[in-house]
Amino acid sequence: MAQTLAQPNYLFLHDMYKMPENEVRNIHNEAELIDFIRKRFKASYAKNFIAYSELSLSTWSSILPVSKRTLQRELEKSKYNFDIKISEPLIEIGEIYSLGLQAFDDDKKRLNEWLKAENAYFNGHKPIDIMDTHKGRDLIKSELLRIEYSEFS
Repeated sequence: MAQTLAQPNYLFLHDMYKMPENEVRNIHNEAELIDFIRKRFKASYAKNFIAYSELSLSTWSSILPVSKRTLQRELEKSKYNFDIKISEPLIEIGEIYSLGLQAFDDDKKRLNEWLKAENAYFNGHKPIDIMDTHKGRDLIKSELLRIEYSEFS
């Protein structure tokens, strides 16, 4: 994909969430990403990303602060803007997928397997089990960067 869409670190928004190119082009920095998360993150973007991730709705409802049934209902309202308590983790997990695909040579299956495997770095927890907290998502990103740059043992 051409890097004229947006800065490289925001391309995942188009690739994984199927956000229109003009939306992605208008996000130039983290402050603008925060504004987008707060005001313009639509249910259709979430639905696209959830499908992209290949994780079940049950898994998503254990990560997000919402029941499976409520998540199903909200995903059907395509133009509905998600609340920040749901949109922010969804964007952070997209960042995890972006880093993970780099670390695992664009192999989403390997990434999903890694997310579901116990890991000593996370005190024996599976990365997916700590994704429900901001700190957990930060730890996962750090570990994926170590994997990408071969700084793990």
